[in-house]
Amino acid sequence: MANIPLHFSATIRDGLGTEATTQAYLNVPDSTALSALVGDLGTWLTDLDAVTDGLIRGTRIEITPALPGGLKTSTGATFQASRVEQTAVLNFSATGTARKEGFSIPAVSNSAIVAGKVDLTNTAIQALITLLSGGLYTNPYNQALIALLDAILSFRKKRKQLQRSSFEV
Repeated sequence: MANIPLHFSATIRDGLGTEATTQAYLNVPDSTALSALVGDLGTWLTDLDAVTDGLIRGTRIEITPALPGGLKTSTGATFQASRVEQTAVLNFSATGTARKEGFSIPAVSNSAIVAGKVDLTNTAIQALITLLSGGLYTNPYNQALIALLDAILSFRKKRKQLQRSSFEV
């Protein structure tokens, strides 16, 4: 049985409206049920609430497993030419709402772009669309993604990071 690293976090707001986040790290057996984790989170939040005068405004559980094998490495011309600013956005319909839910793909592959647009016939793009609209993935309101509505290619600025990465000494 393997252990999976995760952490609990809580956002605390003080009387002036200033917020801070605190975290607790765990290493739990992979057989642990989600309901048990939620119970453990509740216990941690109760104990935390007893020792803070601030308001616990939000919480989350973040699981941080090791990456699966077979993913790209940070080598090669394709990687060197990638830019997170080049972002594809796949917009889906969701159950119970007329609003779109966008899924962004930072550093979208140049092979997934044809004539300045996201190539919806690209095999890898089609596989991702099928995965996301298969019933398991939802919008933030837990409404299942149904079908792809449209896709756009955008260029999103990452100014602070670009300053650090493009600085020359």
